[in-house]
Amino acid sequence: MPALPKETPPIVGIALKDPWDRLTQSGTSYHLFAALERRESLLGAVSALPPPMFETTVKLTSIAPTRRRWVERYEYNRLRRALRSRAATRRVSRLADGRPYVSLQIGAWYSIGATGSGPRLRASFHDANLALFLREGSFIEDPSAHHIRRELAAERHLFDRLDVIFTRSNWLRQSFIEDFEQHPEKVVTTWSGANVKALPESIPERPTSPVRILFVGYDFERKGGAFLLKAFAELRQSHPDAELWIVGPEPGDPAPGVRWHGVVNRRSEEGDRTMAWLHRNATILVMTSRYEPFGNALLEAMAYGLPCIGSTVCAMPEIIDADRTGLLVPPEDAAALAHALRELADNPERARAMGEVGFRRLHEHFTWDVVTRRIATEIEARTPLPGS
Repeated sequence: MPALPKETPPIVGIALKDPWDRLTQSGTSYHLFAALERRESLLGAVSALPPPMFETTVKLTSIAPTRRRWVERYEYNRLRRALRSRAATRRVSRLADGRPYVSLQIGAWYSIGATGSGPRLRASFHDANLALFLREGSFIEDPSAHHIRRELAAERHLFDRLDVIFTRSNWLRQSFIEDFEQHPEKVVTTWSGANVKALPESIPERPTSPVRILFVGYDFERKGGAFLLKAFAELRQSHPDAELWIVGPEPGDPAPGVRWHGVVNRRSEEGDRTMAWLHRNATILVMTSRYEPFGNALLEAMAYGLPCIGSTVCAMPEIIDADRTGLLVPPEDAAALAHALRELADNPERARAMGEVGFRRLHEHFTWDVVTRRIATEIEARTPLPGS
């Protein structure tokens, strides 16, 4: 792919932790920056993580009466944000070494300060923001708490300073416009890519029987795991040989047909092979979260030609083209999910056709090369030429 025009400064990427660790931000930084590197658009990437010795100080300044409040105050600690911002700024400055650059940070947990002449353009890439997190309703103990209001103000201050905000969905883009009053032209939806090291070139041949349902996600409760277990038990009444493969959470209670695969290490080649085998041999992927910043598991399933069942909330309706690449059901509705499972289990040809359309849809809209082409185009259009 073509690189940025020579007059456009290269991009410096910033991630919350090691940008080349495949577990950082669920692999987003690794895949995003690798795709920019393939475009010859990346100068380098740095971490915003401060030295470990500072973490003790942050924890001490976060002390609260309850463990939940203590964790909250630690996560949204003003000192922690300042330390991240300082660490990131220093590392960016060393990497740029006086050269012009464009800063592209993932998330809003830090802010890049002045580094020499500063970046020619400031950009960020997001799958969520604190306003949407608060709207979900169960993550934060007291949304009106001082540390939460202070964090919201810090995010707004950061967004006001940015030149362009890239979002993974239109659902998120609207939040930036409405909740943080960002100008619509400043907020650009790029969508996201599948966090797969090598995308399959074709849809693998897979058995149509027995029906094998795949669930991938660490947060079993938020992603609708309990309702999936109920829906699966109902499906077994008409498909007694059906199997449910659960990846991510620690093994739960044994139940007929349920296979708990536990945590799969995505840093390792063995982990990649395990996930590839599961996707090649599954029939359907299910992720009916009540809240989902984006839904990378859906994209990985589409890369293997799997039809997906997701929720009618958040960005999932933008990923799943309802009735063409999969089905959408209300979150936490076991009866609706059981009906959707039966519909695909009873119609294997329809399920296969949905997987084929999803495979094509992924390659058209949801690869990291497509995403970084959109990012590079926006940066090129917005970066002022020298002397202008």
